[in-house]
Amino acid sequence: MARPFVMPDPKDRSVNESTKVVSATQVLGLYNQNTGDKKERIVDSVKEWYNKTMLDNGWGDATFHGNQCVLTVDVRLDK
Repeated sequence: MARPFVMPDPKDRSVNESTKVVSATQVLGLYNQNTGDKKERIVDSVKEWYNKTMLDNGWGDATFHGNQCVLTVDVRLDK
């Protein structure tokens, strides 16, 4: 049995690395695992679901560049 896909943790970021690039495989794997839908490509409905899910889980921004998603969190020291 394959390992389940794990949602990226925004608390796992630092000032020097406040972003994380998520591959299309990881995006689709998490989408298919959590929704029960079986998409094979990154389409608008997958992007919308992923963006909303990441924002709901503490990420400050989720931006797609092609099929990859760049997640960003605010980790400033002066907060």
